[in-house]
Amino acid sequence: LRLGRQIGVSGPVEAAPIDTTPPPPLPLTLDQAVAEMRTRGPDVEAARAAERRADAIVLAEREQYLPAITVGATTGAYDAELFPSGTRRTQLAVSVSLPIWNGGQRELAVARARAEREVARAQRQDSERGAAELIAQAYHGYLTSRAGVELALVGVTVSSENFRVQRARYREGATTILDLLEAQVALSEAEAALVQSRYSTRLALAQIEALLGRRIFEASTIERTDR
Repeated sequence: LRLGRQIGVSGPVEAAPIDTTPPPPLPLTLDQAVAEMRTRGPDVEAARAAERRADAIVLAEREQYLPAITVGATTGAYDAELFPSGTRRTQLAVSVSLPIWNGGQRELAVARARAEREVARAQRQDSERGAAELIAQAYHGYLTSRAGVELALVGVTVSSENFRVQRARYREGATTILDLLEAQVALSEAEAALVQSRYSTRLALAQIEALLGRRIFEASTIERTDR
């Protein structure tokens, strides 16, 4: 139900089964990932857009210091006819008003706009500085989880063989039921560790893709890896 709500479906939705192949290595280095995130990462781009918006607001508030110029023109024709043409009058007016003081409202608005611009600039700088930390955490998390999957596969293989041997020995009466149950529990724990390692790998990959704003592996690459 929660998955259906997340993707906009009314009702329960089943998740797609996770493939059983080892996760592929990342096609980019950590330095490349950091540089890409600082260049076009969604969070960094949003921070830069907020800073540009704050700059525009400051310019708009400063416009109140400029004089207002108004140009107007009127023309008219007078006569006793339906379409007058006897006398024509044209008037052109140009007015200029220079704001001097409006109770400090203009200065207050400019000060607020400058403060918001400083905040936006600080957030943008912090976002650029934090890019390396965030992407490194997700990047190394993927590497660690990927290595954990390999170790978990070895653990499942060893536990499966141990359980097979203990079951054969139990059938021959060479071991007790406790040894067989212990081997079965060890196999279950190894399989659970493998599932958790695969989940951690997918989660780390999703974090990297969210930080970079693009898919890391194309669909064709994933399908070819699954085969």
